[in-house]
Amino acid sequence: MTRMMVDLDDELIAQAKVIYGKKTKAGAVRAALEDAVKRHLRQQFFDAMDSGEIDFSEIVEKTKVTPSSPSPSPSQEEPKAA
Repeated sequence: MTRMMVDLDDELIAQAKVIYGKKTKAGAVRAALEDAVKRHLRQQFFDAMDSGEIDFSEIVEKTKVTPSSPSPSPSQEEPKAA
């Protein structure tokens, strides 16, 4: 872990502490940084899906379930022995 000195807006730190449920400034900064990185990576993934760079069609086709007979609803199932 890198240790550094950074000037931060006190009001933003206070808001981050509330948003992320952290008691310390360091905890709030770490949580906000982690959240920012995860959001960016999720957006990159969705953009790749939208552009066709990632194609799930083969996976979807291979995992399709076609039931041979309708499965009973929970109320129609037989009680299980205890």
